[in-house]
Amino acid sequence: MRESKLRFWGVYITGIVTLILLSVHFFMLFANNLNFDNRISTPVVDEYLSNSAYYSLLGLLLVVAFIHGLLGVRRSLYDFGLKKGVKDVIIGGIIILLILLFFYFTT
Repeated sequence: MRESKLRFWGVYITGIVTLILLSVHFFMLFANNLNFDNRISTPVVDEYLSNSAYYSLLGLLLVVAFIHGLLGVRRSLYDFGLKKGVKDVIIGGIIILLILLFFYFTT
């Protein structure tokens, strides 16, 4: 299989998985009749996050959406016609920036 087909299917597969996981997330959020202020209260959020399956699905949603987004950025960079080294530096910079932001906000 050519790389272009792998990227094409990678974008579509990650997009479909993101849509499915996002649907599960929205279903979990809106399955009860709480208003917004009650839904974001600490006891309700702790109750949702105590469910390890749901917590794992949220993590998987973040990872798959991140991969889907990076594949889209990569495809856009190829459409601009930049040289390969420039594209690699931009993608690497984005990945490093997001990793640093992750550690900054989680510590």
